[in-house]
Amino acid sequence: MNRRRVLATLSAAVFGTVAGCTESLSFGNDPPDAESVITSYHYEETELVVQLSEEFDIEQASIYDSSSDTQYATVEQPPLNCRFQVVFPDRLETYATKSLHLEVKTARGTVTEWIWKGPAHGYTSTVDVGPEGQAQFDITNQGETPLLVRFVAISGDVPNPTVDPQHESFDLSALGFGPGVLGTGPSRPQSPNRSDLVVSPGETAPFETTYAPFAVPEDSNAEWGGTDRTGEITIVQGSGGSTKYDFTYRLDEQE
Repeated sequence: MNRRRVLATLSAAVFGTVAGCTESLSFGNDPPDAESVITSYHYEETELVVQLSEEFDIEQASIYDSSSDTQYATVEQPPLNCRFQVVFPDRLETYATKSLHLEVKTARGTVTEWIWKGPAHGYTSTVDVGPEGQAQFDITNQGETPLLVRFVAISGDVPNPTVDPQHESFDLSALGFGPGVLGTGPSRPQSPNRSDLVVSPGETAPFETTYAPFAVPEDSNAEWGGTDRTGEITIVQGSGGSTKYDFTYRLDEQE
């Protein structure tokens, strides 16, 4: 009789312990992880496109700069296909930098994601002389983020060189330069928003300078025509940094 009572007591104790463990688990209330909430993201021209999961009640999505703790934009009750403009060619500004982060608030908690793609990289291989002495060339974006053309310089051994943006004394903000270029052909700007200055990842766009680096000044005593010369083209990017390339050109014989 005593043995049966002991077994009954043990069975009840084990059952109670299991029941207690089951009640302590609350899977539906656990904070989500970023990969579950933010399913993907990519850039389309001037926008960052974020795909959000339909499994969560999403209240707010924001983008911010983690290096300066600056919030750029917020969307309340965002759609699953949420878009943020991150490149502003009309004011030569871009948020697509290495410190761009996304914050998403859900009913179960907040997640953050580092929006990281390889940086933009402007490349050009050939510079031609235009009919009015302007420079004509293509820019290829070999990076993974949109390339905003902040300024293009033609320097070196040319009749009318600009400053060298890679010189230690160069200060773009103090000079107040515009981009110095505009798109040509189908890329010629049709409105003030200057979308021609944005080159998407993997794309190539044609440009020409708004100044004339190959126009020989009237007071020049140098013989510019008939020989090969080497100039330099520097592409200054809106997200920071610049790339410089040498090019060879020849002007027609001077009369």
